[in-house]
Parts: sequence; structure tokens; C-alpha cells
Amino acid sequence: MALGLAGWFASEAGSHGETTDALRVGADGWLLAHGSHLQLVGATIGAVPLGLTLLCAYVSYRMGRWAGATCSVEDVRAVLASTAVFAVGYGGVAVVTALLASTATAHPDLARAFLGGMALAAASGGPGLLVGSGRWPAVRAAVPVAVRSVLIGAAFGALLMVAASALLVVVALVIDLGAAANVLARLHTDVPGGLLYTVVVAAVAPNAVLLGGSYLLGPGFTVGAGTLVSPTAVALGPVPAFPLLAALPEEGATPTWTVGLVAVPVLLGAAAAALMLRRHPVLDYGRAALLGAGAGALGGLLFAVLTGLAGGSVGPGRMSDVGASLSQTGPAGALALGVGGLLGGVAMAWWLRRGR
Repeated sequence: MALGLAGWFASEAGSHGETTDALRVGADGWLLAHGSHLQLVGATIGAVPLGLTLLCAYVSYRMGRWAGATCSVEDVRAVLASTAVFAVGYGGVAVVTALLASTATAHPDLARAFLGGMALAAASGGPGLLVGSGRWPAVRAAVPVAVRSVLIGAAFGALLMVAASALLVVVALVIDLGAAANVLARLHTDVPGGLLYTVVVAAVAPNAVLLGGSYLLGPGFTVGAGTLVSPTAVALGPVPAFPLLAALPEEGATPTWTVGLVAVPVLLGAAAAALMLRRHPVLDYGRAALLGAGAGALGGLLFAVLTGLAGGSVGPGRMSDVGASLSQTGPAGALALGVGGLLGGVAMAWWLRRGR
């Protein structure tokens, strides 16, 4: 809400609208970060600015950790009860915010606001409560070693995919940096407008990174109805004037070498399995292959689910379809990282045997 107010004052000294309108825009942005769709006249905004979502999740985690550290927590059941209370309270705040921000021409979805607030509070504040209360070591010790290994390997795989996708987006943006600068020049933004545009770009940068991951997996993503951006084909048409979209490849036939990018997730799955077995060594080839394949497949599915959160409607007409298909990226991610995890598990088991 403070950012909305600052942007309103920076834009022609707030000559248009009122202070409450600026605060409402900020509240709508916060609600969008929790998955609450914004219903406008003739359009629905459903895309989630994941950068803001990550910020809210971090704050929720720190508050949960503080609460767990300053209160007396008897056991894990108390942590679960506290997480439920925290999640319901957070969801209630989201509903109240949505009610206050609603107008006749723009109103957030109340049900999505409540469920999204609950989900974010439980997923981030719950672990904070668990860590802050000191109950995390006991919970970790109760998890079987094999399950713990697979979960760690899956996390490694998903994080490596995020890192590779971020590198891809940065390189593509640097190559076409002139196009991004031209977009800002054509918008005729002043210094405050440029700063606010930078904030907006930062809020959706994680979305671009995750969509870059769907490109690496092969299925690619859409930037409007009837479009496709993948290693084998690029069909775009007109795209909005937004700096991050300068990283999109040229329309038409793709270079031959881009097809080889689909091998990157396989290599990352192998690397994740190697890191997992380095942390929890396994010498048996069959067991190492099974753990590696399971961790890779789970990591690919986890990354695909995150990629599914990166899309959504951003406007009317053709811009109501932006993002990646979970039904395509899910199997592709599980297969690519699963095969890589299998190969990496066997290779790491051989390396551990050789070392001993």
C-alpha cells in the first residue's frame, strides 16, 4: 500500500484519483500475491507476482519463528495447532482486505484470498514455528533416512533448475538489452516512473525464471492465446511493451543448438542425485539408482508445480492465456530429472565405491 501511495504521488503529483484509490491498488497487488484473482470490467487478472509472494512468505516465516521462540511449545501437536490458528488468522486478514478494497469495477475474489492467505501462512509460517520452537530436530529424526534423502535430492533438483533458468533469462535479457531499453524509452517514463517500473519487474522476475525452466524442459510456455515459446518453435505475434519480454527469442525457426538445451535438466538431475548421495552415501547400485530416480522425478514435479504458479491471465482477449501447461511440464520434468537422477545415482555410487 505504501508503494501504491508513493507511485500515485510520483505520477503527476497525484492529480488523478484519491488517496484511497492508491491504497486500494496496493492492497490489490498484495492480494494478487496470495492468488486472489482481480475481477475487472471485461478482464480478469489472475497472474501471481511471485516476487511479492516470496517476500510475504519470508515475513511469515520470520514471524512464525519469532512466535515459536518466544512462546512455550510443549510438543509437535502444539506446533500444528499454532500453525492452524496462524493460517486462519492470516486468511481472515486477507478477506477483510479484499472486502475493503472492493469496488464496483474492481473486486478481488474473496474465496481465493482466504485460501491463498491460509496456504501461504501454513507453508511458510508453519516451518517458522517448528524451527523457532526447537522441535525441528525431533521431527527430522523421525523421518526415515531414505525418505529424507529423496526429499533433499528433490529440493536440490528444483533449486538447480531455478538457478539454470535464472541464468538462461539473464543471458537472453543481456543479449537483447537494447530492446528492453527501447521499451522503457517508448513508454516515456520519468525517474519515479522508471523506479516503479523496476519494482514491478522485480515482482514478476521469478515468474520469468520459472517460465524459462519450462522452456528448458521442452514444452515451453505461452505469451498469449495461440502463441508458443519452446526450443523447437517460436510463435509470438504482438506482445505487450514490457522490458522482461525482451528476453523472448525471435519468432520463427529456432537454431539447431537450442534443441540441445533439453539435455540441461537431465544433467541437473544427475547433479542433484550426486549431491544427495554425497550427503547420504549409498554404495549399492540398485538402491542408489532408485533413490536418484525418485529424487529427480519428485524434484521435476515440484519445479513443474512452481512453474504452474507463474502463469495466469494478465489482461483481456489473447492475454488471458500466459504461462506453462502443468500437464506438459509435469511429465517432462519428472522424466528429465528422473532419468538424470538415475544416471547420477549410479555414477555417484561407483565413485563412492572407488573412493573406498
